[in-house]
Amino acid sequence: MRTPHGALLLLFILACLRGAYSGGGRSRFTSIISFGDSYADTGNLVMWADPVLPGLPLKNLPYGETFFGHPTGRATDGRLVLDFIAEALGLPFVPPYLAKGSNFSAGVNFAVAGAPALTLTYLQGQNLTVNPPINSSLHDQLEWFQKLKPSLCKGQGADCFGSSLFIMGEFGSNDYRNILMSNRTVEQALVYVPLIVDSISRGVERLIQQGAKYIVVADVFPTGCIPPILTMLASPNKVKYDRHGCLKSGNRLGRYQNSLLRQWIKLLRHEYPHTKIITAEYYRPVLAFLDMPGHFGLNSSTTLLACCGAGGPPYNYDFNAGCGLPSVKACADPSRALQWDGFHLTESAYRAVADGWLHGPYADPPIMHVARP
Repeated sequence: MRTPHGALLLLFILACLRGAYSGGGRSRFTSIISFGDSYADTGNLVMWADPVLPGLPLKNLPYGETFFGHPTGRATDGRLVLDFIAEALGLPFVPPYLAKGSNFSAGVNFAVAGAPALTLTYLQGQNLTVNPPINSSLHDQLEWFQKLKPSLCKGQGADCFGSSLFIMGEFGSNDYRNILMSNRTVEQALVYVPLIVDSISRGVERLIQQGAKYIVVADVFPTGCIPPILTMLASPNKVKYDRHGCLKSGNRLGRYQNSLLRQWIKLLRHEYPHTKIITAEYYRPVLAFLDMPGHFGLNSSTTLLACCGAGGPPYNYDFNAGCGLPSVKACADPSRALQWDGFHLTESAYRAVADGWLHGPYADPPIMHVARP
């Protein structure tokens, strides 16, 4: 179904107003507490002290080149949605939990690149290959939070998190990546969707029970639109692709998860009426970028190509030549690219997603509406 013209006009206006928000106004939020995967990780994976993670390409340029000028552990060329939200709220960038000596008074980020919703033990018990094979799941991140909570709440009393914005997710993409790359079919992957959603919803409920008053819950990215999946599941049958060039089968996973997640959030809102649960979307904005890339300043001829990759069209993705390796270069102008390294978006795209989370239409209610004291 095509996006209504009114919504397209709104999206265009938001794209033109990129950067118009700022943290200059007052906000009820004094800290951000984040959970997630590589869409939110600000450095935890690259700080992971584990011999199973030697020589991460994520530690190398051109990661970070656009904004920071050097790699930071973010899986993009610059800032993430989380960074733009922090800027809009007048808060510092959220430090990773594993950063020794960090000041967590204005927030902490537990997100880890590659983190699944389901635990390593469970996934490996299903004979699935998990990459990276570390304990970084949503459950593990919640355990870190539990461990850190006493120091976060020291001297603050019962309403410790009354002015904290919690951000949950996204989660699910890495579960599907691990499943599909373990030679399972999309139909077999669909079986895991209710388990993934149950893990997320239980995580949200656990945060509420720990005192969270404001929680953003993100949906999952359209898996059928990312270069690695398009490369791995390529088909000569054009019927298998939608009008954007995405694999219909891959996007079934995202649609199913997002539908179930919305149902759970409705139940959680009813059960916990004093907690503000904000739904946030990755799925719809990515489709909007593919629908009208020019309106977002993106190059319409490269929307499904990795900016930092190898192999050339149609997807410029090579499993043996990932971004960050010496022979792999980034495209000349990442600001006009949608896809960064195949699995992740560019800073330019993340900025547009953040606009939609902060002001609508990709968050319900928009974060800035809730942030007003």
